[in-house]
Amino acid sequence: MHQNDINANWDLTPIYQTVSDWENAYQETETNVKAFPPIMETMTDSAENLYNACKHLTLLSADVEKLYTYAHLRYSENTKNNESRQLMGKAQNLLTEFSGAVAPFDTIILKMDETQFSSYLKDFPALETEYGIMLKNVFRYKPHTLTETEEKLIASFSKQMATAEDTYETLTTSDMKFENITDEDGNSVELTNTNYSLYMRSQKREVRQLAFKTLYKGFEQFRNTFASLYAGQIEVEKVSAKVRNYDSALQASLFPDYVTPEIYQNIIDNISGHLDVLFRYYRLKKEVLGVDELHIYDIYQPLIKEYDKKFTYDEAVETVLNAVSIFGQEYVDILRQGYADRWVDVYPKEGKVGGAFSGGCATTAPYILLNFQGLDDDVSTLAHESGHSMHSWFTRKNNPLQYADYRIFVAEVPSTVNELILAYYRLEHTDNRLEKLSILENLLELYKSTIYRQVMFAEFEQLTHSLSESGEILTADLLCDEYYKLNQKYFGGEVVLDEEIAREWMRIPHFYYNFYVYKYAVGLTAASHIVKRIRNHEEGALESYFAFLKLGTTKNPIDSLKVAGVDMTGTDVFDSAVAMFSELIDEFETLWKEK
Repeated sequence: MHQNDINANWDLTPIYQTVSDWENAYQETETNVKAFPPIMETMTDSAENLYNACKHLTLLSADVEKLYTYAHLRYSENTKNNESRQLMGKAQNLLTEFSGAVAPFDTIILKMDETQFSSYLKDFPALETEYGIMLKNVFRYKPHTLTETEEKLIASFSKQMATAEDTYETLTTSDMKFENITDEDGNSVELTNTNYSLYMRSQKREVRQLAFKTLYKGFEQFRNTFASLYAGQIEVEKVSAKVRNYDSALQASLFPDYVTPEIYQNIIDNISGHLDVLFRYYRLKKEVLGVDELHIYDIYQPLIKEYDKKFTYDEAVETVLNAVSIFGQEYVDILRQGYADRWVDVYPKEGKVGGAFSGGCATTAPYILLNFQGLDDDVSTLAHESGHSMHSWFTRKNNPLQYADYRIFVAEVPSTVNELILAYYRLEHTDNRLEKLSILENLLELYKSTIYRQVMFAEFEQLTHSLSESGEILTADLLCDEYYKLNQKYFGGEVVLDEEIAREWMRIPHFYYNFYVYKYAVGLTAASHIVKRIRNHEEGALESYFAFLKLGTTKNPIDSLKVAGVDMTGTDVFDSAVAMFSELIDEFETLWKEK
């Protein structure tokens, strides 16, 4: 397949044959959006009215999503195309109009008392059968919902409540300037927060060290500003939680995903209880790099530099299909047909958005955007996005519209399962030592950065909120001290902790996302456990994984994972993931010593 091959571009005609068809659907949907508010006015008068309102909302939501999906995909393939830009603008306007029109839906439901709500579900079986889960998910927020006047008041402050995050972004992306450094070729280059990671991978230690010290010298100048912003963010989260009758900001942020503070603590305890394996990895890095001391600025330097394999897109497709054959013929056939039906927009081109994603909605194919250039990472990305798309396919084929989606909390599990399955397949099907070492290194870095590093961040968030809730003033000195102590814990004396690392908390944008980072660790931990069970041919492992893929939103995220054999309240899942990490270290070490 070549870049100018029509099959390298996705086929969006199954959504709308022409832009004219999209325009006609747009007009009809816009009319239906305007007609929805009157339906809500009487929807709690009877169980039948509520049923009809739920049905209207579900169908209307699907129509809006379909229009938006087409416009978004058209825009993504060429952001410079005027027609696509216009479609995207109109779709965004419709989405805003729709959101405003349906906004009172939850509020009206929450005004019902428990007795009335229960009797409606009991007396009108179709309401319970078709929309019971959806309505109970809304009703679950009743203890945390305020009066209409209070809700409007809080909503009016939404922009101000995002001030800390917005200011942080402006400061780090626009206003901060760093000194120049000397690169590997002896050129004086400007260091930025963005290109910093490139210099941390440099083969020259003096370049890495200079980049490290220069970056944190820049952050040090704004230490009190960063402390003030972060403390302000925590204050907003604390007050918001208190006003809505949550015990803490942590509980409030976990509530939508049915995660409890105890589960959050369980994740931290189990991962930080296995730091000995992480320390082994750092000892291995030190040995492979051949350094007397492993400094913080050494840990991102690649261990395997000589390996560079190229793939054609067709080779990448066949590699992924061969790898996922472990799931059985049905999975392979569906995915192969998806590729043949042009789910994928393959190559980079002028105006196309960067990166990769799996898109679509409940009534479309699960399209994939790639920017394929034949690199190792591109094959992994194809497997990853195909994992998302297959999750979407099974979800949409096995659920009615109102449940034909999945929560962000579980979204990264199937994509990461595919990545791991691909890596293990390639390890087993190559005799090239460097290729094996390269794959192993990528896996080891994935575990180090996605599980351990994110859990360290999660622990820092928990600690800083706890300090603030106990009345401590979060000064720059306190935050730096606590962050440095955490680094001591997670590096365990295996890595020299240069003093600058105490300021790293200042450059982590995720600390403004309100307890988000732990989800990365959940994704890889869960995926590891699933992959281990499937590769070991455990009884029921495949069946339980497919049952998970088909759930949609019919179960909450924690219970959904349990269907896949993943229990976040226990220890087995974490032990399993850490054991995989340990085995990969063994494999790398053995192979490395064969030279």
